[in-house]
This record gives sequence, C-alpha cells and structure tokens, in this order.
Amino acid sequence: MNGKTPASQPHLTIKADDEVAKGRFANYAQIGHQAEQFVIDFAWVQNDIGWLLSRIILTPAHARRLATALHENIAKYEARFGSIPTGTTPPNLMVQ
Repeated sequence: MNGKTPASQPHLTIKADDEVAKGRFANYAQIGHQAEQFVIDFAWVQNDIGWLLSRIILTPAHARRLATALHENIAKYEARFGSIPTGTTPPNLMVQ
C-alpha cells in the first residue's frame, strides 16, 4: 500500500468530540425495522436494569452495507484469531 486513499474511495474526515471518540461498551443490542428504516439500540445491562447508550437509525441500504461489512470483518477476525463461538441467540441480543 502506498499510503494514498484508493481511487474508488473518496477522502473522508470524521470528527468526534473526545467523549464520543472514547467509545462505549454495550452488552445488549436490539434491532427493529420498519419499511423505511432499521433501528439499532445499544445498551449496557446489569441484572435487570439497562441504560440506553446509543440509538442508530439506518436506511435499509445502509443496514445491508453494515451487515456486509460486519460479515467481512468477522471472517477476517476468525482467519486471524480463530472461530468465535456462537450457540443460540443470547438474551442480550434482541431481534424484532
């Protein structure tokens, strides 16, 4: 790689406040959808109490691209670090 941005991807600068850039740990996600949007809620849950950390609203097309990007990154992760155990859908991931 020569350090330049590939021609197919425009240069993009993303700015974030320090508090946002730190990131947040979420152990719960809930996904819902309607005809025009997907909604992903990320929360931190301890015992039977949870705190909503972030709600992300995506168009269906952006949701598809996110799903593809996650799939590709999980494949790369597993190629490097080994298989991620899954099992059944855990109670901390709700799909509506």
